[in-house]
Amino acid sequence: MELDKRVAEIVAKAYAGEAATEEECVYLLGFGEASPEAFAVRAAAASIVRARTDNTAVIFGQIGVECSPCTADCDFCSFAASTTGFEAMRLDDEAIVEKIDGFCKDGDLYGLWLMTMHEYDLEYYLHVLKLAREHAPAETNIYTNVGDTSYEDFCKMKEAGASGVYHICRLGEGEHTKLDPEARFQTMENARRAGLAILDAVEPIGPEHTPEQLVEKMFLTKRFRSIQTGSMKRIAVPGTPFADKGEINHFTLSQIVSVQCLALLDMETLPWIGIHEPCEAGYLSGANLISAETGVNPRDTAEDTSASRGLDMDASRRVLFEAGFTHLCKGDGTKVPLTMEYIEGCNR
Repeated sequence: MELDKRVAEIVAKAYAGEAATEEECVYLLGFGEASPEAFAVRAAAASIVRARTDNTAVIFGQIGVECSPCTADCDFCSFAASTTGFEAMRLDDEAIVEKIDGFCKDGDLYGLWLMTMHEYDLEYYLHVLKLAREHAPAETNIYTNVGDTSYEDFCKMKEAGASGVYHICRLGEGEHTKLDPEARFQTMENARRAGLAILDAVEPIGPEHTPEQLVEKMFLTKRFRSIQTGSMKRIAVPGTPFADKGEINHFTLSQIVSVQCLALLDMETLPWIGIHEPCEAGYLSGANLISAETGVNPRDTAEDTSASRGLDMDASRRVLFEAGFTHLCKGDGTKVPLTMEYIEGCNR
């Protein structure tokens, strides 16, 4: 079977280091996920990304430090004020330190996200940031995952120990959320102005989203020069308006992330590229970041997602090892060999 001529040309350009354009990415996503063209793009993305990173992956961790019925009221989120089963709760210092130590005890966590609600108590959050910076190894980056925030408050977060911000104008923003898309973009500009790195993703992806909608979000990574990106599927959280709207499968998600990889090849430093939910198909399609999670989670109704959807550090290492990665990168850029001996040693 002969490969579509235009796809072959786009793939050949990718191997030569030329990124796919927005229009080309839309074209690539027009092929079925099991088509020869989709497999060719997956192979190109995986081989190019692994070559540029010395076959290296990274592990990020996230701690949901508090929750409450959230005024953002996102239709896809377990915290939405209109539908949530959560009551206000907050981790105390002892629980936070225990979770940080669990992620960081072996020194190979690249970055730690600290997640709270759209509206949050700044003083508490600054305290949590300082706590994390005191207890996490110096080589582990601390990242925020908060709602829309001012430049002045991001400056305070940087002083407290944050080095970057996860923030994005999501799919359906302003339609399936009560948030203003322009406020989301302004928050990213505020963070960048405060000297914080931007981390993002294309999310939350559902079966109704078109190639054009996905590609528009992919290219925000280049606009904000993000150091991390990825693709995240929407979870049909029970009780939310999207509970019965379906989910894409991992195979489809892997096709999306492979196209995303080709879109970013002209960035001087290739961002770490995540896939969520973590899946081996994604790591064979260009993704190289996995997320371990604990505490509350917007895609889960459990009070601690580590007992439900979330992976721990050991499971994360094993997923990456089985996907063929040979190194893990720490937050300071140093690498450790990812071998079964290393994984077993971390559990002793």
